[in-house]
Amino acid sequence: MPVFLLSLQTHALDKPVPENLTRLLNGDALLLDTQSDGSGGSARVQILAHVPARSLWEVIISCDLAFVFVDGLQSCEVIEDTGERALVHQVVKKGWPIPTQDFVFESLREPYDQIRFGLVEGNLKAMKGRWQFTEIPEGLLVDYQLQVEPGIPAPRFMVRRNIRKDMPDLVACIRGLAGGSGSQAMSTADLARCPGKVEKN
Repeated sequence: MPVFLLSLQTHALDKPVPENLTRLLNGDALLLDTQSDGSGGSARVQILAHVPARSLWEVIISCDLAFVFVDGLQSCEVIEDTGERALVHQVVKKGWPIPTQDFVFESLREPYDQIRFGLVEGNLKAMKGRWQFTEIPEGLLVDYQLQVEPGIPAPRFMVRRNIRKDMPDLVACIRGLAGGSGSQAMSTADLARCPGKVEKN
């Protein structure tokens, strides 16, 4: 299977500007660098977590927990996992008018600094992204970037909605599942953003 090449920044992240840092400390998931067109889009989300990177890492790479934080996930199968590299098959169905997405992606991991991923095969036209984890004095800065283009063009309003709502919700949900929300009230708010069922402890 082909290995993807991902041309996203991989250096340590700069500390957020004061305005963004204030919002991060308030628990916000910041949506940055958003772009969309008629067939796809890209965005970047940052969030501050109060937990070691390994805790978020274990949530992100879990197929079982993916059913909680990935909206419309129907199937998740790990085809191969060597620790530093994995191949995962997922089927995502959000309902009309978004067509079912059936794809295999490759995940390249550098514990516990970053995870890069990209499309290997399936009915998406393109997909690539990156998770990056950087310790700053205020906590763990989590940076998530995704670029995706469906194989069949989706309505523009749905592309915008998926980027503007689904990506921040996904990152907030992962923070909640990892126990990194920083307070009980924020944990409740984060878990309320999960599209799947959250198991009660």
